[in-house]
Amino acid sequence: MTLKHAFLITAHGGWEQLELLLKQIDHPNHDIFIHVDAKVKGYPKKALEEATKFSKVYIFSKCKVFWGGYSLTVAEIYLFKKAREYGPYDYYHMMSGQDLLLVSNTKFDDFFETNNGKEFIEFKDDQNEHDPEIKRRTKLYHFLQNYRRRFKFQPLNEVFIFFERCSLALQLILHVNRVKNLDWEIKLGPNWVSITDDLVVTLLNEEEKLEKIFKWTNCSDELMFQTIAYNFGFMDRLYHNPFGEDNMRLVDFNRGRNGSPYTFTSNDYDMIMSSKALIARKFSLDTDSEIVDRIIEETR
Repeated sequence: MTLKHAFLITAHGGWEQLELLLKQIDHPNHDIFIHVDAKVKGYPKKALEEATKFSKVYIFSKCKVFWGGYSLTVAEIYLFKKAREYGPYDYYHMMSGQDLLLVSNTKFDDFFETNNGKEFIEFKDDQNEHDPEIKRRTKLYHFLQNYRRRFKFQPLNEVFIFFERCSLALQLILHVNRVKNLDWEIKLGPNWVSITDDLVVTLLNEEEKLEKIFKWTNCSDELMFQTIAYNFGFMDRLYHNPFGEDNMRLVDFNRGRNGSPYTFTSNDYDMIMSSKALIARKFSLDTDSEIVDRIIEETR
């Protein structure tokens, strides 16, 4: 059985690197759907669309995306919706433009054929159990979520962060709970997932309710997939990875800063290639182009 894969990529720059990723993914069984942040003007759309020989590349620019805002969730749902219009596919892989595959396309496809029907979603169980901030993400209104990293002038961002904190403090005093009657349990984890068509259909069927819950939620993209999987009977289909993250991704937040993951360098090559992960994030040609070249050559 040959599975069909849709790669869903959110991007806002680094076009040369994104083109390398598209060429790395290029395969007759793979199609690629890209959402480019609508704030970006003048990106090389034609070059990206023509980067592959076998994969079809579809590029959209639905909305302006802001870090931590509901806009990223909207962009992701839109990509799933468009991919399903052109599909359906057996698997949908959520990625960023700063990712790379760590295995060849043949090994990648073989892995999913061996584990066909499994959902590759990572749950942050300890935080789900013990971090009160997770509940506050949906419980309170984050009115200024789009302004905390919006401006190049950092003091202006700090002003909005201050007012956001004042708003949240006031809501706590007033015991605001906008989801007190919610019949779903909210769960946390990375938004980088590989999921089946069944789960995608369920997610799209719940789009209206997802918007109601997450429109004013902080970093809702880290809650959407886990919440759907947990509340709609997909938990017994989760893949459990004995070597690392259940979503088969390698991302290093321990060395990252300001909520962003660490950017891998050539010093990390051996660790990365022995990780058993299928996809890693993040890389930058500006930071270290050598490791990008080495991984692409290794997985060619």
